[in-house]
Amino acid sequence: MKRDMDLIRKILLNIDACEHNDAISGMQIDRYSHQEIAYHVMLLNEAGIIKAKIVCDEGSKIPQEYVIYSITREGYAFLDAFADERLWKKATKVIGDIGDAPIHLVIPLFMELIKAHVI
Repeated sequence: MKRDMDLIRKILLNIDACEHNDAISGMQIDRYSHQEIAYHVMLLNEAGIIKAKIVCDEGSKIPQEYVIYSITREGYAFLDAFADERLWKKATKVIGDIGDAPIHLVIPLFMELIKAHVI
């Protein structure tokens, strides 16, 4: 499955919109399947952007279920920088297609664009 930075941003915005005391599972986002969302939740968790529990079938690395507990400090920094749709579109245009770079490398690159006032 290919990483979708727009979905990553939407997941973070959805988490932020929820009550902070509530764990989140079964999130629904228009035009995305449960499997796509679960995969991206797993990526965010692995990158330290959120704290979540990921459940995979035995012997599989494909996430089936998840429970999101919170956004980390790094996740809030990303969200604060790119909550504005205009900035988000500019950043994705500057970066373009970055292929299969790991998310833990992509997010700092987005943050550097803000710091350097490239966007």
